[in-house]
Amino acid sequence: MKIYNKILLQLVAILFICSLSACDENINLKPEGILSSDIYFDNPADYDKALNALYVRLNAGTYNQWIDATADDALVTHSWNRGFDLGRGTATAFSSFPNDKWTQNYISVQRANNIVANIDKYAWSGGENNQERNKILSEARSLRAYFYLDLVCLFGRIQFYEKNPATVEESKSIAQVENPKMVFDFILKELEESIPTLPETIGASNKSKLGKPAARLLRARAAAYAAGYLNDKSYFDITLFETEKLLSASHTLGDYEKLFTYGNLDLSEVILSKQYSADAKNSWGNWYNNSIGGYCVTSPIKALVDAYEYIKPINPSLPYLNKDSRFYASIYAPGAIIRGKYYNTIPHNTIVKDGKTYFDPAKDYGEFQDKEVLHGDVLGESGGGEWNKTPTGFTYKKYNAEGETWNTFNAFIIFRFAEAYLLRAEAIVERGGSEAEAKSLIKIIRDRSGNSNSIDDMIANKYGSLLNLIRNERRVEMAQEGLRLFDIRRWKLFLDVMNEPAQGIEYRDFDGTPSNKIYNVVPLRSFAAKDYWWPIPQSEIDLNKGRISQNEEWEN
Repeated sequence: MKIYNKILLQLVAILFICSLSACDENINLKPEGILSSDIYFDNPADYDKALNALYVRLNAGTYNQWIDATADDALVTHSWNRGFDLGRGTATAFSSFPNDKWTQNYISVQRANNIVANIDKYAWSGGENNQERNKILSEARSLRAYFYLDLVCLFGRIQFYEKNPATVEESKSIAQVENPKMVFDFILKELEESIPTLPETIGASNKSKLGKPAARLLRARAAAYAAGYLNDKSYFDITLFETEKLLSASHTLGDYEKLFTYGNLDLSEVILSKQYSADAKNSWGNWYNNSIGGYCVTSPIKALVDAYEYIKPINPSLPYLNKDSRFYASIYAPGAIIRGKYYNTIPHNTIVKDGKTYFDPAKDYGEFQDKEVLHGDVLGESGGGEWNKTPTGFTYKKYNAEGETWNTFNAFIIFRFAEAYLLRAEAIVERGGSEAEAKSLIKIIRDRSGNSNSIDDMIANKYGSLLNLIRNERRVEMAQEGLRLFDIRRWKLFLDVMNEPAQGIEYRDFDGTPSNKIYNVVPLRSFAAKDYWWPIPQSEIDLNKGRISQNEEWEN
């Protein structure tokens, strides 16, 4: 032991002497396996990695697909899933989805702030004139704007900061924003300053990165949101400016159904996407119907289905035929074909022949005898877990890859050119511009879907105004893309539409006198003025100890 102690003392002495001399030139003083801004950002590759860690935050937790079920398009099916209570008017300050959204968005903001704050930690050639530096900075600022837009539109009175606090004491100085206008104006300014140094175009192989088109569309959207949330239509002038630039760029609208399946990145309509791979799959099997192994976590309701126009007259025995083609690309309803069989959720509407299930020839859809019926989606009948069946009779098709259930990795679209047409048409009408131009923009969208109905006739007989038609176009075009909640809020429709009963499929009961029936999923929902904003998570209020307060009436 004495020998070992002597050797140890000698080593300590040598290290001490080295610390007083130049021995540290041969010692790696950078901690291995520990990352912080103090030792990071010393080469351009570090900034790319930091940006990738920010881009991965897009559609984190597939929240873009969950959130439409907190509006009037769908319902969350299971009580234990996020958004169940928000879609029924029973949410509290302890609800999971607001907490998830608040947390995940602030993680994203902090990652963006870290890039912005350290952009000049590396000595760029040419300094502030370096093109790569400015592109990286603009990407980070634009993404920060994206996540702040989500926060301010959901919660209103958020905590806002451009620089991450370095200490607990610094974090105590972060104020709660009482007027959302400050955040909207910051977002619009950030994007205006970032757009010039972003790439003009992004190639098909790199649509997971921001270029000018994505930032312009984000700015156009943010301005439209500001116009509604702040009751100031002058913000639509920004929407008009950005959409004019966007629609002058070279692009074509793709096949609608192909936008949401494998290969969608090859379509020029797609501007920015969240990409997945065989090694990083999405989890969209959650949305598949029960009969093919999915969990049916959100279910479209009748109000959304009814928003798709009939192109030909209604056939009472085939009520979900003859609709706008976007319906068949987005939603499964009775009579749809899935994996070579007919989809069915109508009770007691089938027969068994030779061990196979078919529509009953004497009942609705009975004329469809060329294929079997997929068994396992009807409530109350055998086949799989009852809790994984749609309560409305509808399931989402959009983004589903029919040949697979769980092993899918098709990309989710964050921005696409069709939204620019819709935003521009809306802004034109809201600012008293040319209705002829607005109609021409909407006609392009409708023509792509094969909707040959006269716009003027539909205004006269169904919508009552061009603005209402445009709003409906946005609803059906962008269904299940995470935008509906923000739209019904900014249009001041939230309480009207959310207090309507959430209904399911229509079908005829042939066990008695044939008559129209409806699945009444939630016969009565109850929403009040407080529900316009989501509650600030109670855990955040507790952590901040009086520095932030709850949105009005949520604490009661």
